[in-house]
Amino acid sequence: MKIATIISSVLLVSWVILTMVKMWSDVLDSTLYIKLSITMGIIVVATILIALAIKEYGSEKKLKDHNYLD
Repeated sequence: MKIATIISSVLLVSWVILTMVKMWSDVLDSTLYIKLSITMGIIVVATILIALAIKEYGSEKKLKDHNYLD
């Protein structure tokens, strides 16, 4: 979960910088900005979902190892 938080935070900061560049200059085309924003959002959601799945699998395995689950 720690790695997912770091990846999500880095992507959020880079998206904020990207948005500020888009707002204050004409370096990026609007369609490119939208595509990059959607891509970053998809990566963040996928990272968090994968981290949650790994965490859930680890906790379930730990419970099975201690014979709390059948």
